Amino acid sequence: MHKLLSFLVIFLILLEELFHQKLGRTGRMPLRPTDTGMPGNDFDRFDLLRLLEMLFLGLVFSTPAGNTSTGHGQLTVILAGLQTARLFGRRVLSRWSVLGVIQAFELFLLLSILLVPLRLTPETYPLSPLSFLSLAGGMVFSIFVYITAAFSLSYGVRLFAREHSHLYDIFPPLAGSEEWAYKFSKFALPFGIIGAVSLFFLRGVSLLPVLFSLSVVLQSIGVAACRKKTFNGHHPVVHILWGISFMVLYFITITGLTTVTPSQ
Repeated sequence: MHKLLSFLVIFLILLEELFHQKLGRTGRMPLRPTDTGMPGNDFDRFDLLRLLEMLFLGLVFSTPAGNTSTGHGQLTVILAGLQTARLFGRRVLSRWSVLGVIQAFELFLLLSILLVPLRLTPETYPLSPLSFLSLAGGMVFSIFVYITAAFSLSYGVRLFAREHSHLYDIFPPLAGSEEWAYKFSKFALPFGIIGAVSLFFLRGVSLLPVLFSLSVVLQSIGVAACRKKTFNGHHPVVHILWGISFMVLYFITITGLTTVTPSQ
């Protein structure tokens, strides 16, 4: 059932992008989502499609794949967080291009859910306080890190795009992307620290706490380095650190390392 629901979300996301491209070709879609995408309407077809996507993502939680003690369930939580950002964060995220990057991340995660074998825990059991803290801290941290990565990718596209090209025009200025990436990375750190400390108490010095802590440390170094002034006003190396942090989180989730076992 979770595969059918995932396919429905993918279909709706592709339909949303089709409408977006169609309006863009007719010149009716502004670069900034702070202006209403459909003239004269505060609630438009894009909002409706995003609500339907959120509904089907919510239904995934009623399937075995939606169990948050598994990697698939944790990816679904991240998907719900990213979808919430796309649905309610249009003014914060500033450009349709950034929302498009988050949309691409969602497709990537949905394909991961479809293609990676589901690893279920052998039985159901109540979560301990440490398990809850590690899961809650890890999930909120991951959502913020994914949004940080979206701004970092936007930064990279703008950095390497040629001036006056289409990509250069539709992505935010470098300083703007970096400012928002910095904010979300800073928001992520307290939750990452809570998750890392809980994991060490839960599992000791093992692969999962070490890799998760590595992701937190990379975010911390990025935040600290981003505060230093540079001659050009932005920090390319910081975005590499944030990108590696994002890939570490994806790796530990997709490989099943974050699956909680009954012994915990």
